[in-house]
Amino acid sequence: MENFKINRHIISIIFFLLSLTIILVNYKKLHCTKIGDIFFDKLLGLNSDCYERRNKGIINPHVKNLGSRYSYIENKKIVKCPHNSMIIIVSGQSNSANFLKSFKNYKNNHYNYFEGNCYALSNPVLGAEGEMSSIVPALAKNLDISENIIFITSGRGGYSITSNDNKEFIDYNIQALNELKKKNNYLRFLIWIHGESDIGNSKLYEKSFENIYQSILDTQNDRENIELIITQTSYCKNLGDKLLRDKQRAISLSKNSLLEIINTDELGNEFRYDDCHFNETGIEKLSLKISKIIRKSVLNE
Repeated sequence: MENFKINRHIISIIFFLLSLTIILVNYKKLHCTKIGDIFFDKLLGLNSDCYERRNKGIINPHVKNLGSRYSYIENKKIVKCPHNSMIIIVSGQSNSANFLKSFKNYKNNHYNYFEGNCYALSNPVLGAEGEMSSIVPALAKNLDISENIIFITSGRGGYSITSNDNKEFIDYNIQALNELKKKNNYLRFLIWIHGESDIGNSKLYEKSFENIYQSILDTQNDRENIELIITQTSYCKNLGDKLLRDKQRAISLSKNSLLEIINTDELGNEFRYDDCHFNETGIEKLSLKISKIIRKSVLNE
């Protein structure tokens, strides 16, 4: 009887050690799950907050991006930058960057340029702030264009257009364009999704935007073929600014009166996960609208 108890005790220890080994071997797979949260964070006190980060919509919750711009390239596929290809800059505030919520895989064959290299385009996009999803891979998928497209993604979260660090922002885009021009790639579209931090600042908006826009265009040879897609954007947390939207509309009309203007403020909270940033439905809606404008211009649809 005593031997039986000892054997049961040994079996229990072996089972525990075996279970622990399995868990530790599968740490990367488990630590961002509910089981991993209970075992690693609650019981072992590792405090990785990986599970919580995943629930928030962070694409790679096990890795905390250290810089302001997303720069984690370990799981990105580096590819050779194409020649003679279209460049699209997508920028503005957080709704142009990696602060959107979607776990959908938007398959596409396009490129994301970042610090001297091209990468297969995927979320989160390199060069923009945030660690979640962006509208860009969805846009690339919905464009359904066989021609190579290189995306420069440089959106920032929560900054006013009158910010003192606009020079750094301008320089980032110009440096990327200058590198890509060496292979005869050319800027074709600048997509600008911005305005939430400039509610009540409509009087200064046009002049400040013109400084950014012209600073980038002045470096380009074929500037007459560059098109601006600027959205009417101000809505966040049930606040908006009609005067700002009117100013954004005026900017768009002054650059290309034939281009359709997208009012993102019309996308209510059902298209946003936090009454401000777009959810998967919002991403799909806005990316489709922008893709139609680009296809019409490029393919004459």
